[in-house]
Amino acid sequence: MRDSCQGPDRSEHPNEPFDEGGSAAPRLVVHPPDRRGWRRVHCDGRSLGTAYRYEDIAIFLAAAGMEDAQDADLADPGFVEWRGGGPEVWSAPPM
Repeated sequence: MRDSCQGPDRSEHPNEPFDEGGSAAPRLVVHPPDRRGWRRVHCDGRSLGTAYRYEDIAIFLAAAGMEDAQDADLADPGFVEWRGGGPEVWSAPPM
């Protein structure tokens, strides 16, 4: 059985969106920064951890079994849903 973050064999289209129901949906969700500026990260509905910086996301993907995680296109809206700000947002929201 393949790791849930890997999904089915997608070697020809590695960043194409996929979910178990077959509908297009971002596989990776980066949640809004918390009061410290840290962001929770989920892949295919599974928690990968809390990212303190952009580079942490590729580390989480590699640990979850994604091949070439360092080359994942984290700017692709079909692969990543950035909530509460894009990849440039790593500070706590204003109080």
